[in-house]
Amino acid sequence: MSKKNPIKNSDPSINFRLPKELKASIEEKAQEKNQTSSAYLRDLLESVLNGDYCYKEQVKDRVESFLYSKEFLQLMIWIYRKKEIGELEIEKNELDRYIKTLKNIDGHLPQKITREFDKVLKDVIDLRDDNSYASRSKFEFHAASREYQKFNLKSVEEYFLDERMQQVFLNTKGVKNIEVPDLKGFNIPNLEQK
Repeated sequence: MSKKNPIKNSDPSINFRLPKELKASIEEKAQEKNQTSSAYLRDLLESVLNGDYCYKEQVKDRVESFLYSKEFLQLMIWIYRKKEIGELEIEKNELDRYIKTLKNIDGHLPQKITREFDKVLKDVIDLRDDNSYASRSKFEFHAASREYQKFNLKSVEEYFLDERMQQVFLNTKGVKNIEVPDLKGFNIPNLEQK
């Protein structure tokens, strides 16, 4: 975003009435952001008009839809179960289903957490492609000999239990691989002065 020009007294203004409760809410939000009510409302209106506000909401909806999907919840239950009981009791079509879910994680979680799921993905693909059921007694992502190869369930749990970390991700980094409708086709005026 290019640098904004400061607002001058000669710039046009809009006046309108608000209910007391709405005005109080706006002032509270502005204070949280250390802004005046006018600056807060200008920024909010600009983000609505240029599509940024909707884009972030759509990304949030898509991320949450994936993380609360039946497929992802089944994967998490399976990962926990394999920590307790690591036997290779699994069918090939189940492996393919977990692989599909694991491949969709990128962009829905921070890179650090995605890398943990990549360890599971690698183990599951190796098992599926090598058909090494006979030579292996259990999945290795929980029991790898080297610590850096083990699935770090603790860091995944910390992320999912810390709502603040999730909000930071959604607000800053959770947009790279999420496709949302292109709002650029709308005729939205540029609010910045050139």
